[in-house]
Amino acid sequence: MFNRRIIVFLAAFVLLIGTLWWNWHNPAGLALQVSQNVISSSRYTQALDGTWDRFSSLRQAWTTESERSQGKTNQSILTAGRPMTLPSSEMFSIGAKRFRVPAEWSSRTMLLTLNGVQGHVSVYLNGTTSPDKIGDFEGSGGADVVEIPPKAFRYGEDNILIVALSSSIQQRTMFLGSSWPELGRITGDVNLEAVVETTLTEPQLKVTWNNATAQVAVTTELWHHDFTPEGPWTVYGVISDGSAGVAEQTITVQPKNNADHQAVNLLFTVPNARRWTPQSPFLYQLHLTVTNNRGDIDDLAIPLGLRTIAFSSGKWLLNDQALAIKGEALTPDEEYKIRHTGQLASWLKGEQRKGINLIYFIGQYPDELWLKTADQAGMGIWAELPVAGVPSSRLAKPEDAVRISAEKMIHPSLWAWTVGKGLDSDSTAQTYLQQAAAKVQPDLAFVIRAMPSSVTGLPDAQSLVVQGNTIQGSWGEVKAESLSLPSPVWAKEPIVSGFWTFLMIFITWMNIRSVTWRYKELGAAKPRRRLRNAWLWNGLLVLAREGLIGGLITSVLYRIPTNFSPWFVHLWPGIESLQEQSPWLIWGLVSMLGILMRLLQVGVAAPHLPNAPHVLGVLYWLERRYYFAVLVALGWAALSWGIPVYVPLLGYLLFSCLLFPLRVHDIHRIGGRYLPFLLVPGIFVGFILVWGAFHYADGIYLWHLLKNWDFRSLSFKFSL
Repeated sequence: MFNRRIIVFLAAFVLLIGTLWWNWHNPAGLALQVSQNVISSSRYTQALDGTWDRFSSLRQAWTTESERSQGKTNQSILTAGRPMTLPSSEMFSIGAKRFRVPAEWSSRTMLLTLNGVQGHVSVYLNGTTSPDKIGDFEGSGGADVVEIPPKAFRYGEDNILIVALSSSIQQRTMFLGSSWPELGRITGDVNLEAVVETTLTEPQLKVTWNNATAQVAVTTELWHHDFTPEGPWTVYGVISDGSAGVAEQTITVQPKNNADHQAVNLLFTVPNARRWTPQSPFLYQLHLTVTNNRGDIDDLAIPLGLRTIAFSSGKWLLNDQALAIKGEALTPDEEYKIRHTGQLASWLKGEQRKGINLIYFIGQYPDELWLKTADQAGMGIWAELPVAGVPSSRLAKPEDAVRISAEKMIHPSLWAWTVGKGLDSDSTAQTYLQQAAAKVQPDLAFVIRAMPSSVTGLPDAQSLVVQGNTIQGSWGEVKAESLSLPSPVWAKEPIVSGFWTFLMIFITWMNIRSVTWRYKELGAAKPRRRLRNAWLWNGLLVLAREGLIGGLITSVLYRIPTNFSPWFVHLWPGIESLQEQSPWLIWGLVSMLGILMRLLQVGVAAPHLPNAPHVLGVLYWLERRYYFAVLVALGWAALSWGIPVYVPLLGYLLFSCLLFPLRVHDIHRIGGRYLPFLLVPGIFVGFILVWGAFHYADGIYLWHLLKNWDFRSLSFKFSL
């Protein structure tokens, strides 16, 4: 009888795992609009946006897409994958796209550009082995370019591009960060460009003024590809006001040995220049061209706004004029919804009518579409580097973190950067913040402190504290819409806890009414009916108690706030992913895991007890010391009346500690030793200690955070 029940428990556990896996829910994302402006007339370009296929493994992606390229479309539900749209806010691990390349592209190098990648990326072309991997990089929201030799493509037939994404560096390095879930997203466009031997990279610029004359310093690079460089090169640049050129320059660049990149600096003088302002966001056109003696040509055409931005004496200075900031912050979810509609221009105009002159992007970089639209509308943009809540020992090098700022600085709408948020106050963090602030472009950097008393190494005017949903200073303020508190994900919990409490009261009463039996009766060859009934109620109480513990753990899981402030959103993607699943399955799985762990604990100890009784028999015999669980169940039911969830959990822990001596006494009284019962809990504690050793940096970060907590000036309410 006992053996059959253990088999039933194991089968139920496996069934629950399979059901949870089969019904695992990843929230669908929103398709996102992106900029489709062509910046080069000499490059062959193919957009790879639109419909992709999503898979769970590289092998599945390659096998399925290969069959489809051969006309086989009868894949099963397990191998077919499912369609998705890129770019989008959807998170995924494996995405695949089939496309064709014209034969006339075979004489050119291909550049695959992925914009807005969040996560670690491995890119494969026409295979999944190491030779088929054409790129491997850490995407942080900017533009990442992979160079592909022409021979890697199949001309005249389908090519299969596979993108494998895993967790982002921000997810992995933040406080209590984890590589799970191994998912990422692509929120920008994906393009394939066929280019000539030498191309221009997107430029950076610096504008200085002498009265009405603007000195525009433009820095770009010549990027030599897999061909033999055919120099010298002539670089020609012209700035136009839309009707005629207002400044131009031509320089000759000589080849250098073993140089894949060569810097090019051009200086333009624009007399009577028009300044870019929110009231008059005038944009010039910058056109750059590079040619060589063979007639190869590459060019770039980029809108250009001439303005200066600075921070002095606690004020923002736009074109040397003080600017009072009235800003609005966008969370990633809000940004996705707006970009999904594609109505960015009308939305920005609506914000301007409210008096808003700056948009703050929380937790991610603004897409090129936002920046270009803001350039045209005269709206300011404040962006964040993805460095939030990171322990000092895991901080990236400043030059790596700020790399993307150079890509975006061409936009006159980009005014400021937050270089760090919620960091430690030790010397390592201060050094990072100082170096990052000195490297970002434009040179207007702020930091959001973890605590009001934290030290950042930056001037006080640039060290900000979140006050409710606002950050502010003498320069103005930026407000974020307060996140509406969602209804409990486990909507039926009050009903479940009430029913479970009634069930435990009934089972506990039936146990009290059952016949009292002794340890020596576990070995009865033919147990009496009354004894079998007592075992039945003992077993049901074990199940009910483990269900109670599983319910409390599930309740805590669905109450953990991952968006407790609009300025700190999506802190733990793993918790969010679990909260997306069915609470019934989570409850059942946790409860069944508790039962199996309890069986393992007793199973290890049972052979060391007198007469080596059966595991379930010992488990039932020990259960009479857990009648207190009915009081804990009452606490669970009282959660719907506002009692914090930690009250029943602490109550269970307290009763367990108080009754521990009695449980030890019971084992000693029958002639056994309690030490074997501590083996499994000891292993569990050991795992926790090992995990803690790997996360010692998180402990140091938390300790410093609490040490700097100013209880007098900060009111913080956190209730599970």
